[in-house]
Amino acid sequence: MAIRSLRWTDLPSPRIWGSVLRFVKTFEVLLFRLLQFLDLYRPQKSVIGIPGLATRNSTTLQAVVYNGTQEEVLGFRPRRLLHRLLKGLPDLEMFERVRFQLAVSPNSLRSVEASTETRGFVLLQLPWQLPWKTPKQAWLRMEPLGVETLVGKIRLGDYEVLSSPVFFLNDEIQWVVVSDIDDTIKDTKIAESVGLKQILSGLFFGHYYKYEALEGMAELYRELAERGALIVYVTSTPYALTPFLLKFLRDQKFPEGPVYPRWLGYGRFGHKWRTLHRLISSLDRQRCVFIGDSGEQDLQIYRRLCDTEVFAERIEKILIRHVPGTPVQRAFHEREIFYRTVEELREHLKSMIK
Repeated sequence: MAIRSLRWTDLPSPRIWGSVLRFVKTFEVLLFRLLQFLDLYRPQKSVIGIPGLATRNSTTLQAVVYNGTQEEVLGFRPRRLLHRLLKGLPDLEMFERVRFQLAVSPNSLRSVEASTETRGFVLLQLPWQLPWKTPKQAWLRMEPLGVETLVGKIRLGDYEVLSSPVFFLNDEIQWVVVSDIDDTIKDTKIAESVGLKQILSGLFFGHYYKYEALEGMAELYRELAERGALIVYVTSTPYALTPFLLKFLRDQKFPEGPVYPRWLGYGRFGHKWRTLHRLISSLDRQRCVFIGDSGEQDLQIYRRLCDTEVFAERIEKILIRHVPGTPVQRAFHEREIFYRTVEELREHLKSMIK
């Protein structure tokens, strides 16, 4: 199913600038095609899936495409000249067309095609109606179809496809734990990374993508997941850094769950609010817990969602970690709780863990 006249995403469509980039991309693809034919260069690309979420009313599918293998991306070994100089700019691929296939039941397979366009990633919000009985999760199949050029789709080089799960919000899930990432489960050390020296160093060397987890958070989240909670990660980290983020969650043994990165075209407030509004609107009987920090606008976003009476009934607790060096915030409602250590957070979630 590929319908060009109906957009499956709320992201704006590229216009004049997109046409210019497609024109340039066509010449680039034809040049690399010639080099590949002469056996002078073999293009290599990575299609990396991002864990999504399927509810009764809609399904979110996400993927990002890079120039180079995953090992090259994570090892800061870019292939194109610009990204060799500026290693802090991940080399996303434009106009890559990908086919997605998802088995929502043993007898039902859904399929859709989409393009990364000028952004390098795909974000689809599909109005798929799910059957009443669904598995806990299913793996998303992705098939690269080539680069969209002015002369048609051209399959260029070799593709490394890294699939991802799509989680189903079924009746087995009793709790939905929405968690921020920066300064909530990993130590961002924002005060040490916003200086001019640190920014330039990261731009040319890219080493600031190495993350450290807050001690005890992975164990706590695993306990919640083992007791029927679905962990949903909503972050301001842009799509371009997705491989580093997924590697962090995997290496630190955080439980798998849907991950919602941010498109740089959206502000942090708007991204989180839109994502959470759509998520809570899809809840059936599940209760929801928000976990964030005082370093950004997490509390303000959560409060705005609670302004809707129906949403407020579904939100059990708002747990905010006080980040050292940030102003002390005050609670406006009994559901708002502030904590400083993982032990305090565990105490507030004790009823769920039981």
